Amino acid sequence: MKQRSIKKIDKNKGFLMTTPKKEGKGKGCNISLAMIVFLGWRNLKVNKTRSVLTVGGVALGIGIISFLLCMGFGIQRMIIEEVTKNNPRNILDINNGNLDSFVSLNDEFIEKIAGIEGVERIERQVNTGGKVFIADSQTDAVIYGANSGYLELARIKYSQNETEYVDDQANIIISSKLAALLGFERPAEIIGEKIKFDAVVSKEISSGMQEETTKTENEATIVGFVQDNASFFYIPFDYLKDNLGIDFAQSGKVLVNDVESFGMIEGQIEQIGFLTESVNEIIEDINSFFVILRVALIVLGTIIMAISAMGMLNTLSISLLQRTKEVGILKALGAKRKDIFRMFIFEAIIISFFGGFLGLASGFGFSIFINKVLIYFAQKNEVELSTFVYMPYFFILAISLFILFLGLVTGIMPAFRAAKIHALDALRYE
Repeated sequence: MKQRSIKKIDKNKGFLMTTPKKEGKGKGCNISLAMIVFLGWRNLKVNKTRSVLTVGGVALGIGIISFLLCMGFGIQRMIIEEVTKNNPRNILDINNGNLDSFVSLNDEFIEKIAGIEGVERIERQVNTGGKVFIADSQTDAVIYGANSGYLELARIKYSQNETEYVDDQANIIISSKLAALLGFERPAEIIGEKIKFDAVVSKEISSGMQEETTKTENEATIVGFVQDNASFFYIPFDYLKDNLGIDFAQSGKVLVNDVESFGMIEGQIEQIGFLTESVNEIIEDINSFFVILRVALIVLGTIIMAISAMGMLNTLSISLLQRTKEVGILKALGAKRKDIFRMFIFEAIIISFFGGFLGLASGFGFSIFINKVLIYFAQKNEVELSTFVYMPYFFILAISLFILFLGLVTGIMPAFRAAKIHALDALRYE
């Protein structure tokens, strides 16, 4: 049998209701999507106060979660960036634990470690005590023996003039604190000066020594300085090896080709007898802490959103009670259960969408505001502070899906109840 349709037009609103009809028998009508949107939106406008409070409740819940997670993700990223700023993730620190250890970074062990698969290069550093003399000033200082390659891997930034820091020459890089102790108010003024120093040499750092001795009357030229509150200077390890007989080092840095091979390389170096450390271990600890923190925030957010969901459910239930006659009239006109169901579901989605959008925007905006305020006060106190607000894309996607899920879940029960109401019972409802 051919099926034809009769189009009914609401003269005031202009929305279509299409009534499929077989010849001889009516089968009801399908409410158009435009009409469903109109009815849902109209109901929210009619009950403005209730709608605003419900949307506000959802926005508050989403806003609190967004704010806390934005700050959490941002602070986590800021800490990791700060940790890795001078400690790249492809650098492995090694040391012998203490000066009494039976292993030291001599040429033999340097070759062994350099031969491990995945190791690009290795640099070492020795440290010992000493005294520094210039004119009538003298002071104690720590002496670090390190070539330019080590300074590069350690990302030690120093100021200099035209003279370079050369590995086999008597040139040093001095700390600003040591320069001040030697009578220089501005560290830059000491660059180019010649100083004398004494260095303590023991059997732990020199294979040619049986007992501790002090090498005196050593002279070097200052070629640069580093800003630091400790009293020390760097001098090339090669120079100490050639002139003071220092050929053992207590620590070093290993440049690794592939971060994925860190575990294997660490294991082989530890088998030799050295202790290993890497920034990756610190990052794992940081990530573990923030995972626990996020779980706690998710639990808190779940409680907040449960309260918001109850508010939405209450709003939709009251809406159903107030619109029972309207539902009866629509059914009497031929509306189907699925149309009534979609009408209430759409209303729930509107509430969750606006609440979620406002909450996400306000949470992110408030976190940016807090960040700006903290940066302002940090600058006033001459403290460096960077932006620590961060919202990952997957978080935005997760929130969006959660908002949709919230609207569907809270709207299902009132929508089912509305769809099951009999037209005659609805029309008799007072």
